Amino acid sequence: MNRGVIAAPAIINIQGNGFTMERGLSLEEIRYYALYWDRVVIPGNNLVYIGLPDEDILIESGVIERPRVGFQGSFGGADLGHAFAVAQSLVAKKLIEEDKSIDWALHQIGNKLNIPQEYCEEKHSLRFELINLLPVPEGEVPIPDILEFKERRGDELEALHQAIEAAYVEALKNPDPDLGSAVSIRELRASIDNLNVVADERWEKTSKFDFSASFNLDGGKFIQSVAGGAAFDFFTNGFTMPVGTIAGGLASLFKLKASYGASFKPAANSSTLAFLSHASDEGIIGE
Repeated sequence: MNRGVIAAPAIINIQGNGFTMERGLSLEEIRYYALYWDRVVIPGNNLVYIGLPDEDILIESGVIERPRVGFQGSFGGADLGHAFAVAQSLVAKKLIEEDKSIDWALHQIGNKLNIPQEYCEEKHSLRFELINLLPVPEGEVPIPDILEFKERRGDELEALHQAIEAAYVEALKNPDPDLGSAVSIRELRASIDNLNVVADERWEKTSKFDFSASFNLDGGKFIQSVAGGAAFDFFTNGFTMPVGTIAGGLASLFKLKASYGASFKPAANSSTLAFLSHASDEGIIGE
Protein backbone atom coordinates (compact mmCIF):
# COMPACT_ATOMS: atom_id res chain seq x y z
CA MET A 1 0.00 0.00 0.00
CA ASN A 2 1.20 3.52 -0.80
CA ARG A 3 1.91 5.91 2.08
CA GLY A 4 0.70 9.46 2.31
CA VAL A 5 1.03 12.37 4.70
CA ILE A 6 -1.14 15.38 5.35
CA ALA A 7 1.45 17.95 6.39
CA ALA A 8 1.36 21.43 7.89
CA PRO A 9 2.78 24.30 5.75
CA ALA A 10 4.56 25.96 8.68
CA ILE A 11 5.32 25.87 12.38
CA ILE A 12 2.65 28.03 14.05
CA ASN A 13 2.75 29.14 17.69
CA ILE A 14 -0.40 30.44 19.41
CA GLN A 15 0.42 33.28 21.81
CA GLY A 16 -2.41 34.73 23.89
CA ASN A 17 -4.88 36.38 21.51
CA GLY A 18 -2.52 36.15 18.56
CA PHE A 19 -0.12 33.83 16.80
CA THR A 20 3.33 33.81 15.29
CA MET A 21 4.68 31.81 12.39
CA GLU A 22 8.01 30.40 13.53
CA ARG A 23 8.86 29.55 9.93
CA GLY A 24 7.54 27.86 6.84
CA LEU A 25 8.77 24.58 5.41
CA SER A 26 12.39 24.61 4.27
CA LEU A 27 13.77 23.35 0.97
CA GLU A 28 15.19 20.32 2.80
CA GLU A 29 11.86 19.52 4.43
CA ILE A 30 10.10 19.63 1.07
CA ARG A 31 12.69 17.15 -0.21
CA TYR A 32 12.18 14.96 2.84
CA TYR A 33 8.49 14.70 2.01
CA ALA A 34 9.13 14.12 -1.68
CA LEU A 35 11.63 11.34 -0.96
CA TYR A 36 9.93 9.33 1.79
CA TRP A 37 6.22 9.60 0.97
CA ASP A 38 4.13 8.56 -2.02
CA ARG A 39 1.60 11.35 -1.67
CA VAL A 40 2.15 14.66 0.10
CA VAL A 41 -0.89 16.83 0.83
CA ILE A 42 -0.22 20.25 2.40
CA PRO A 43 -3.53 22.06 3.01
CA GLY A 44 -3.93 25.83 2.77
CA ASN A 45 -6.81 28.07 3.75
CA ASN A 46 -8.55 31.22 2.55
CA LEU A 47 -7.68 33.28 5.64
CA VAL A 48 -3.88 33.24 5.56
CA TYR A 49 -2.20 31.29 2.80
CA ILE A 50 1.42 30.22 3.39
CA GLY A 51 3.28 29.47 0.18
CA LEU A 52 6.08 26.93 -0.16
CA PRO A 53 9.47 27.15 -1.89
CA ASP A 54 9.05 26.31 -5.60
CA GLU A 55 5.36 25.68 -4.95
CA ASP A 56 4.13 26.00 -8.55
CA ILE A 57 6.75 23.53 -9.83
CA LEU A 58 6.01 21.10 -7.00
CA ILE A 59 2.28 21.14 -7.74
CA GLU A 60 2.72 20.88 -11.52
CA SER A 61 5.08 17.91 -11.14
CA GLY A 62 2.69 16.14 -8.77
CA VAL A 63 5.11 16.16 -5.84
CA ILE A 64 2.64 17.92 -3.55
CA GLU A 65 -1.07 18.69 -3.46
CA ARG A 66 -2.39 21.93 -1.93
CA PRO A 67 -6.15 21.77 -1.32
CA ARG A 68 -7.49 25.01 0.11
CA VAL A 69 -10.01 24.95 2.96
CA GLY A 70 -12.54 27.78 2.93
CA PHE A 71 -13.58 29.29 6.26
CA GLN A 72 -16.60 31.57 6.66
CA GLY A 73 -17.26 34.18 9.30
CA SER A 74 -15.12 36.63 11.22
CA PHE A 75 -11.64 35.54 12.34
CA GLY A 76 -8.90 37.33 14.21
CA GLY A 77 -5.98 36.84 16.57
CA ALA A 78 -5.47 33.29 17.78
CA ASP A 79 -8.34 32.04 15.60
CA LEU A 80 -6.20 32.70 12.54
CA GLY A 81 -3.37 30.65 14.04
CA HIS A 82 -5.71 27.76 14.89
CA ALA A 83 -7.05 27.82 11.31
CA PHE A 84 -3.87 26.17 10.01
CA ALA A 85 -4.26 23.14 12.29
CA VAL A 86 -8.01 22.98 11.66
CA ALA A 87 -7.49 23.00 7.89
CA GLN A 88 -4.89 20.23 8.18
CA SER A 89 -7.20 18.19 10.40
CA LEU A 90 -10.24 18.63 8.13
CA VAL A 91 -8.33 17.43 5.08
CA ALA A 92 -6.67 14.59 7.02
CA LYS A 93 -10.02 13.36 8.35
CA LYS A 94 -11.53 13.32 4.87
CA LEU A 95 -8.59 11.45 3.31
CA ILE A 96 -8.25 8.90 6.13
CA GLU A 97 -11.95 8.08 6.02
CA GLU A 98 -12.52 8.17 2.26
CA ASP A 99 -9.30 7.15 0.50
CA LYS A 100 -8.50 3.64 1.71
CA SER A 101 -5.97 3.05 -1.09
CA ILE A 102 -3.41 5.12 0.83
CA ASP A 103 -2.03 4.58 4.33
CA TRP A 104 -2.55 8.17 5.53
CA ALA A 105 -1.09 9.88 8.58
CA LEU A 106 -0.93 13.38 10.00
CA HIS A 107 2.57 14.89 9.80
CA GLN A 108 4.11 18.02 11.31
CA ILE A 109 7.62 19.42 11.52
CA GLY A 110 8.87 19.93 15.08
CA ASN A 111 8.76 18.10 18.39
CA LYS A 112 5.11 18.47 19.38
CA LEU A 113 1.84 17.84 17.56
CA ASN A 114 -0.63 20.70 17.26
CA ILE A 115 -4.12 19.14 17.13
CA PRO A 116 -7.36 21.15 17.48
CA GLN A 117 -9.46 20.10 20.48
CA GLU A 118 -12.34 18.79 18.36
CA TYR A 119 -9.99 16.37 16.60
CA CYS A 120 -8.06 15.32 19.70
CA GLU A 121 -8.52 12.34 22.02
CA GLU A 122 -6.46 10.65 24.71
CA LYS A 123 -4.91 7.33 23.68
CA HIS A 124 -2.08 4.97 24.60
CA SER A 125 0.71 5.19 22.08
CA LEU A 126 4.25 3.98 21.56
CA ARG A 127 6.50 6.74 20.29
CA PHE A 128 9.18 5.37 18.00
CA GLU A 129 12.09 7.75 17.30
CA LEU A 130 15.06 7.56 14.95
CA ILE A 131 17.66 10.21 15.82
CA ASN A 132 20.18 11.49 13.24
CA LEU A 133 19.34 8.72 10.82
CA LEU A 134 17.29 9.49 7.71
CA PRO A 135 19.33 11.04 4.85
CA VAL A 136 17.80 13.98 2.98
CA PRO A 137 19.58 15.85 0.16
CA GLU A 138 20.31 19.56 0.53
CA GLY A 139 17.78 22.08 -0.73
CA GLU A 140 19.60 22.93 -3.95
CA VAL A 141 19.09 19.40 -5.32
CA PRO A 142 16.50 19.65 -8.15
CA ILE A 143 13.16 17.96 -7.50
CA PRO A 144 13.47 15.80 -10.68
CA ASP A 145 16.66 14.31 -9.20
CA ILE A 146 14.75 13.43 -6.02
CA LEU A 147 11.99 11.74 -8.01
CA GLU A 148 14.47 9.81 -10.17
CA PHE A 149 16.29 8.56 -7.07
CA LYS A 150 12.99 7.67 -5.43
CA GLU A 151 11.94 5.58 -8.42
CA ARG A 152 15.31 3.89 -8.87
CA ARG A 153 15.78 3.21 -5.15
CA GLY A 154 12.17 2.37 -4.38
CA ASP A 155 13.15 -1.03 -2.95
CA GLU A 156 15.44 0.55 -0.36
CA LEU A 157 12.82 3.11 0.66
CA GLU A 158 10.10 0.47 0.97
CA ALA A 159 12.47 -1.74 2.97
CA LEU A 160 12.91 1.13 5.45
CA HIS A 161 9.16 1.53 6.00
CA GLN A 162 8.76 -2.22 6.46
CA ALA A 163 11.72 -2.38 8.86
CA ILE A 164 10.19 0.38 11.00
CA GLU A 165 6.90 -1.50 11.23
CA ALA A 166 8.69 -4.77 12.02
CA ALA A 167 10.70 -3.11 14.79
CA TYR A 168 7.49 -1.70 16.27
CA VAL A 169 5.83 -5.12 16.29
CA GLU A 170 8.93 -6.68 17.83
CA ALA A 171 8.89 -4.08 20.59
CA LEU A 172 5.28 -4.94 21.39
CA LYS A 173 5.84 -8.68 21.35
CA ASN A 174 9.05 -8.67 23.36
CA PRO A 175 9.34 -5.53 25.52
CA ASP A 176 12.56 -6.30 27.35
CA PRO A 177 16.18 -5.07 27.54
CA ASP A 178 17.24 -7.64 24.92
CA LEU A 179 15.29 -5.82 22.21
CA GLY A 180 18.54 -4.43 20.82
CA SER A 181 19.63 -7.89 19.73
CA ALA A 182 16.34 -8.70 17.99
CA VAL A 183 16.45 -9.58 14.30
CA SER A 184 14.03 -6.79 13.41
CA ILE A 185 16.23 -4.15 15.05
CA ARG A 186 19.31 -5.42 13.23
CA GLU A 187 17.35 -5.34 9.98
CA LEU A 188 16.26 -1.77 10.70
CA ARG A 189 19.85 -0.71 11.21
CA ALA A 190 20.92 -2.52 8.03
CA SER A 191 18.10 -0.85 6.09
CA ILE A 192 19.13 2.61 7.28
CA ASP A 193 22.82 1.92 6.63
CA ASN A 194 22.01 0.78 3.11
CA LEU A 195 19.88 3.84 2.43
CA ASN A 196 22.69 6.10 3.64
CA VAL A 197 25.15 4.37 1.32
CA VAL A 198 23.02 4.85 -1.79
CA ALA A 199 22.17 8.43 -0.79
CA ASP A 200 25.86 9.27 -0.34
CA GLU A 201 26.59 7.76 -3.74
CA ARG A 202 23.98 10.02 -5.34
CA TRP A 203 24.42 13.30 -3.46
CA GLU A 204 27.50 15.10 -2.16
CA LYS A 205 25.79 16.43 0.95
CA THR A 206 22.82 15.24 2.99
CA SER A 207 21.37 16.29 6.30
CA LYS A 208 20.20 13.66 8.77
CA PHE A 209 16.58 13.94 9.83
CA ASP A 210 15.05 12.79 13.07
CA PHE A 211 11.88 10.79 12.56
CA SER A 212 9.20 10.12 15.12
CA ALA A 213 6.09 7.97 14.70
CA SER A 214 3.34 7.50 17.28
CA PHE A 215 1.92 3.99 16.96
CA ASN A 216 -1.50 3.09 18.27
CA LEU A 217 -1.54 0.82 21.36
CA ASP A 218 -5.35 0.92 21.60
CA GLY A 219 -6.10 -0.32 18.09
CA GLY A 220 -4.75 -0.71 14.58
CA LYS A 221 -3.78 -3.68 12.47
CA PHE A 222 -0.90 -4.89 14.69
CA ILE A 223 -2.09 -4.53 18.25
CA GLN A 224 -4.65 -7.35 18.24
CA SER A 225 -1.95 -10.01 18.07
CA VAL A 226 0.66 -8.55 20.43
CA ALA A 227 1.08 -7.68 24.11
CA GLY A 228 0.25 -3.96 23.97
CA GLY A 229 -0.29 -3.65 27.72
CA ALA A 230 3.08 -5.17 28.52
CA ALA A 231 4.77 -2.85 26.04
CA PHE A 232 3.09 0.16 27.58
CA ASP A 233 4.23 -0.79 31.08
CA PHE A 234 7.80 -1.50 30.03
CA PHE A 235 8.32 1.58 27.86
CA THR A 236 6.67 4.12 30.16
CA ASN A 237 10.10 5.28 31.35
CA GLY A 238 11.57 5.17 27.86
CA PHE A 239 14.07 2.87 26.19
CA THR A 240 17.05 4.19 24.23
CA MET A 241 19.45 2.15 22.18
CA PRO A 242 22.41 3.24 20.01
CA VAL A 243 22.14 1.85 16.50
CA GLY A 244 25.56 2.75 15.23
CA THR A 245 27.36 5.72 13.76
CA ILE A 246 26.19 7.01 10.40
CA ALA A 247 28.11 9.19 7.91
CA GLY A 248 29.71 12.29 9.36
CA GLY A 249 30.36 10.84 12.80
CA LEU A 250 26.89 11.66 14.11
CA ALA A 251 25.68 9.63 17.06
CA SER A 252 22.54 7.75 16.06
CA LEU A 253 19.83 6.46 18.38
CA PHE A 254 16.67 4.40 18.35
CA LYS A 255 14.17 5.41 21.06
CA LEU A 256 10.91 3.94 22.30
CA LYS A 257 8.61 5.55 24.83
CA ALA A 258 5.05 4.70 25.81
CA SER A 259 2.68 7.52 26.66
CA TYR A 260 -0.97 8.34 27.21
CA GLY A 261 -2.00 11.62 25.70
CA ALA A 262 -3.30 13.62 22.77
CA SER A 263 -3.69 11.87 19.44
CA PHE A 264 -5.51 12.54 16.17
CA LYS A 265 -9.06 11.19 16.62
CA PRO A 266 -9.78 10.26 12.96
CA ALA A 267 -6.77 7.90 13.09
CA ALA A 268 -8.25 5.98 16.05
CA ASN A 269 -8.44 2.70 14.11
CA SER A 270 -5.13 3.15 12.29
CA SER A 271 -1.82 1.66 13.37
CA THR A 272 -0.02 4.99 12.98
CA LEU A 273 -1.47 7.99 14.79
CA ALA A 274 0.88 10.72 13.57
CA PHE A 275 4.42 11.60 12.47
CA LEU A 276 6.89 14.28 13.51
CA SER A 277 10.31 15.07 12.08
CA HIS A 278 13.01 17.71 11.88
CA ALA A 279 16.57 18.02 10.69
CA SER A 280 19.32 17.23 13.19
CA ASP A 281 22.19 18.90 11.37
CA GLU A 282 22.55 22.35 12.96
CA GLY A 283 24.23 23.58 9.82
CA ILE A 284 21.03 22.93 7.88
CA ILE A 285 18.14 23.69 10.21
CA GLY A 286 18.37 24.88 13.80
CA GLU A 287 16.02 23.28 16.31
